[in-house]
Amino acid sequence: MICVTLGRGRHSALLAEWKAAAEAGTELVELRIDCLRREPSLKRLLAERFTPIIFTVRRGADGGLWRGDEEKRLRLLREAIVAGVDYVDLEADIAKEIRRYGPTKRIISVHDFKKTPEKLDDLGKEMREHDPDVVKVATLARSPSDAVRMLEFVARAPTSTVGIAMGEMGFFTRVLGAKYGAPFTYSGFNPDRTFAPGMPRFLDLNNDYFHDQIDAQTEVYGVIGDPIGHSLSPAIHNAAFRHLGLNKVLLPFHIPNGRLKESLDALSWIGLKGFSVTIPHKEAIVPLLTRIDKSVDRTGACNTVVVEPDGKTRVGHNTDYRAAMESLEEAMGGAGPDDASPLLNKQALILGAGGVARSFAFGLARRGAAVSICSRTEENANRLAEAVGCRSLSWSMRATNRVDVLVNCTPVGMHPEVDETPMPPAGFRPGTIVFDTVYHPENTMFLKLARERECHTITGVDMFVRQAALQFEYYTGQTAPVDLMREVVRRKLSPLREDSSGV
Repeated sequence: MICVTLGRGRHSALLAEWKAAAEAGTELVELRIDCLRREPSLKRLLAERFTPIIFTVRRGADGGLWRGDEEKRLRLLREAIVAGVDYVDLEADIAKEIRRYGPTKRIISVHDFKKTPEKLDDLGKEMREHDPDVVKVATLARSPSDAVRMLEFVARAPTSTVGIAMGEMGFFTRVLGAKYGAPFTYSGFNPDRTFAPGMPRFLDLNNDYFHDQIDAQTEVYGVIGDPIGHSLSPAIHNAAFRHLGLNKVLLPFHIPNGRLKESLDALSWIGLKGFSVTIPHKEAIVPLLTRIDKSVDRTGACNTVVVEPDGKTRVGHNTDYRAAMESLEEAMGGAGPDDASPLLNKQALILGAGGVARSFAFGLARRGAAVSICSRTEENANRLAEAVGCRSLSWSMRATNRVDVLVNCTPVGMHPEVDETPMPPAGFRPGTIVFDTVYHPENTMFLKLARERECHTITGVDMFVRQAALQFEYYTGQTAPVDLMREVVRRKLSPLREDSSGV
């Protein structure tokens, strides 16, 4: 179940948002009374209950806005219990002062916005001494290991327990708690209000993760990167899983650069069945693989890992490679006489020297194109050019050469820096095939400038969907619903996408 946290300054606004949340399908709401700017009126708030509620008056020390008298806060909590609210949230240090009464269930909570304590089991034992129906522990995750420890804590707990590792590194605990027995998770409703680091929106949990369909048998997949919050992989893969009736979920895992091995070791407890790999781990993952296919061997980069049933054997693939070449060759009219690639003898310039650039460079060279690599870090460009057997250019020279194919493999122009471009206007010439691997937004400044100068353009969405469909086939052994995946990407990228209020 998803509990939606609501907090507004005025009673009327809080009630209106509660009603909107109920109409959007919310089954449980947490009313954050501490957000009210005036004296709370329980009679007014509880006159018409649109959903079951958790009644919470959170102190500043616990991440709340209550600045009033502590005795008054305790009195409000007691009055809510007498009024028969469904749940009341009591911090562990004050729980002994408020007795159980009537049907109201007790949530005993602890919040730590600085760290995740080492001894979570000891903390849980102390909290269970206060007669809880539900134990809630929310702490800040400083590493993926912290977040995994939180899930282990939830799985072991003898009492119904909600365990949340706050922050981007702990986001997956908000979804996977359901797999390990958590009775509910917390989300926001209004996109302009966030009550804790990493708290997702209700519609995202509902529509992108199908949270309420997750159970103990759900198989877990992931996408790893740094950063990772922008990734659309969860939305399209999860939609495809559910479309085909597969009990699987794909989640984002924020793994910091330089901490790949230790993070994957920690995540092994979850039993990942496979994962996508994005910046900056596409090359760093290769030494950690058990086997690699020809595309990884050829490029030295991997964007897809399948974990075999033993849980230890990792098999690496590079779906970027195939998707990139298919997108380019299709845009150029397909194979010519004798199945010759339309890229044969074409001049190609690649901007960037990371994992995606490697896929393009090796693919283009293999098809007979004359490839040049250009990166802001000249050393990286030289290294990739040497590996491919092509030439490199200094970044300052990127707009001076006439080329047939121009590919942006840098993150320049990615949301939110949408007004940036890795190539000045002078670098675009009519008739050039211009490919931007950035897909968020689909129509980047790089592509806009290219179209203005009569270039033929390929968006990152096409390549993204192609490579995701190949990943899906590796994960499931089934044909991916490509049209659905493309529709989901476009919906997520649309500036008119549905907001949390359902309007």
